[in-house]
Amino acid sequence: MPHASHLTPRPPARAVTADCGFFFNLQDEARKHTKKPVFMSSLCAAPTVAAAYAKDEQIAIFTANKAHLDPMSAEINEACGIALEDKRFVIVDCLTVPGFGHAVDVGDRVDLAAATPNIVKLALDTVKANPKLRAIIFECTELPPYSDAVREATGLPVFDSITTSNAFMASMQDNPLFGANDWQEKWDGKQDSYHFGDNLTAEQKAKITWQTKK
Repeated sequence: MPHASHLTPRPPARAVTADCGFFFNLQDEARKHTKKPVFMSSLCAAPTVAAAYAKDEQIAIFTANKAHLDPMSAEINEACGIALEDKRFVIVDCLTVPGFGHAVDVGDRVDLAAATPNIVKLALDTVKANPKLRAIIFECTELPPYSDAVREATGLPVFDSITTSNAFMASMQDNPLFGANDWQEKWDGKQDSYHFGDNLTAEQKAKITWQTKK
C-alpha cells in the first residue's frame, strides 16, 4: 500500500445527497451541518421541473411505496414549496410492479431485465391515463436504471437522482465546451479598471449616443 503522502488528495465535497429518496426526512437535519447544497431526494428538482410547464400540465412522481411517501408531504411542502396533493402531480406507486416493488420493499436485489418491461408498462399506462402529462420524476433511487427505457417508450423527460446530482455537480465544474477554461488559475487577484462602455466598439458607442440624444 502506498504511503499516505503519495496518495492523490480527494477533491472537497461539493454537495450532499442520499441513496434513498425517503432520506428526504433528514433534509432539514443535514442542512444544519453543512453550507453545501443538500438534496436528499430528486424531489428537490420538482419545483424547477414544475416551473417549466404550464399550471394545467402534469408531472408524474414515481415512488417505490406511496404509503411511505405520503407522511413526508409536509416536509416536502416546507422544503420544496410544492404540495403532493396538487393536481399537477400524479403520484405513481411502484409497490405492486412485478419484479420490482416487493424486492425493493424487503431490500432484495432487483432483477433489472425482468422489471424493466413492467416499469415501462406502468409509465405508458400513466401517460395514457393523463393526457396532460409532460414529465416524469423518479423519486426512488432504485428507479434510475429504468430512466432511459422510459424516456424511449414515452418520449418524455425523466428526472431522477442521477440527473439531479449531475445538475449540482455541473454547477461547480469547468465547462470545456466554451468560456475561458481554468480562468481562476490565471487571475492575478487584481480588479481591472473599467468605465462604462469600454467594451463597446466605436459604432456601438455611436448608437448609444444617438439614442441618448434622441
